[in-house]
Amino acid sequence: MQGIRFDNLKDNTTISSIGSFFRRIDGSQWGVNLELWPYQNKKSLTVSQLPILVRRRVLNPIIPAKSAGYELNLAINNTENWLVCNNADCPALKEMKLSSRESSQLCFSFKSDSGVNVYLPQLELARALFFHDAYLARTALEPDALKIEFDIVPDILADSSTINVLQSSNYTQKSLDNYAARRVLSWILIDSDARTSYESIGWYQKRNGIERSGYRHWDFQFDPPMLPDVEFVVRGKFNKETNSIFVFEITSIANIRHKVPSKVEFYSPKFKDHVRGEGSGGNKPPSERPDEHNVQDGEDANSNTDHVQLQAPVVGFEFFNPFEATKIFKKKQNGSSGRKEGEEANDASKDVSTEESDESGGRPQADWDIVEDYSDDAHLYANKFDCFQQMLELLSSEHDCKIISKQIRKLPKLPRCTKHLLDNGGSPRCIAVVQINCNGQSFYMLEVDTSDAVKSLSTKLLIINDLAKWDEQINEVERLLVKGSLCWPSKLLDDICGSKRHKSIPHPQTNSSNKGLLEPDSIIKWAQRVQSWMLNI
Repeated sequence: MQGIRFDNLKDNTTISSIGSFFRRIDGSQWGVNLELWPYQNKKSLTVSQLPILVRRRVLNPIIPAKSAGYELNLAINNTENWLVCNNADCPALKEMKLSSRESSQLCFSFKSDSGVNVYLPQLELARALFFHDAYLARTALEPDALKIEFDIVPDILADSSTINVLQSSNYTQKSLDNYAARRVLSWILIDSDARTSYESIGWYQKRNGIERSGYRHWDFQFDPPMLPDVEFVVRGKFNKETNSIFVFEITSIANIRHKVPSKVEFYSPKFKDHVRGEGSGGNKPPSERPDEHNVQDGEDANSNTDHVQLQAPVVGFEFFNPFEATKIFKKKQNGSSGRKEGEEANDASKDVSTEESDESGGRPQADWDIVEDYSDDAHLYANKFDCFQQMLELLSSEHDCKIISKQIRKLPKLPRCTKHLLDNGGSPRCIAVVQINCNGQSFYMLEVDTSDAVKSLSTKLLIINDLAKWDEQINEVERLLVKGSLCWPSKLLDDICGSKRHKSIPHPQTNSSNKGLLEPDSIIKWAQRVQSWMLNI
């Protein structure tokens, strides 16, 4: 939580416990009761902050805070036989003095495949599964909200679905630019088990909430999806004597089975496919992010402001047999011409709000970004390298080269960097890593997907000094590629190869309107040029 502060909270505030939900009967904004340490006047945050509300998490840290609790890997068969109990029933908490608001909250009790007795707060499971942004946290409390904002059109024969984001939807365009957020939203909307689970939250709120003294109160409850053969990584309070754990936080969920078609396309009338203009700098420079954002809890956001994504500790998501979740465009709009000489970026606002936005709101709008998709899905983007693959096939068939291995890898996500995503839809930007033998010498070729035309980046040909170190070195190459805004890290490559043993090979010229297509003669000449460098490097 470095770089994010909450107004009216003290430095180094620890979330000791999470209690019930409440809102004014004549209002719409829900709050969550909290016990905070050290003691302070503020005793709640709004549900828009649910993505980051984790027991023992430190807010407003002065120095980086370590994650609390004992880390444990848990595997389950499914959730069918999970029991519902109160937090106070957990043996690992018996020696602790729990407040009444903490002890009465609901949790799931089950035995993991390894025999650990697990007590998992229901709210924490819902947070990890569903509450990845403020919108999904707010919307969950109102039954049928998804029906009002999204229209799903399945195509069974094509094994695909189109999700129409309706004009009235308040789901943020910034989140729809994020492929990980699109994939999770697709799962919630289309998978019947996940959707029933998500919508049970609003149903329990309507059924079990009580009204007194001008407020509506509710203890969080929902029905979990079945989650067959899912694996969790959790942190929590572990008791060795009773072999039990009370979970503070779920940090990752893997092997998620689903009933979602192989391709999901999102369409919104607000989507615009930008046609890039003239200039050397690509898009108009974005606003410079301040070192720190102040979240103004409970204050309305202004829909006419640039949207800020707040990076917080992530929940890792890994789908079994992952599916595509892309954006489709029906409108085109001229893009900006790039940064002009001397042009500087504007400063982004330091104070932001994660609440629902409208034109009368007083703060720039922001939302949480806490989902990290670790699904093994790089193969879904292999078609981005079709021309490169054709060139490799020519090297093999016409130039006596042998392809030893080929990987498609997603470039890593880094703080305050965006080049790990394509500019035209937010899909992962990938790199092809190919080992090839020619004339008795082993080479590596690196090709980065620049189909969004934000930058021209040559194919890189390498002779590696120490193959035993390559797995570690390629990770650093990828990191510096993203950090350096898609420039090859020459100094690092000098260290890996030697200054004379790596070469940049320009791509063939192509029609500027379609960077992904090359004429056959161009591909032939590309292969000839690569083979020539191999013989002379």
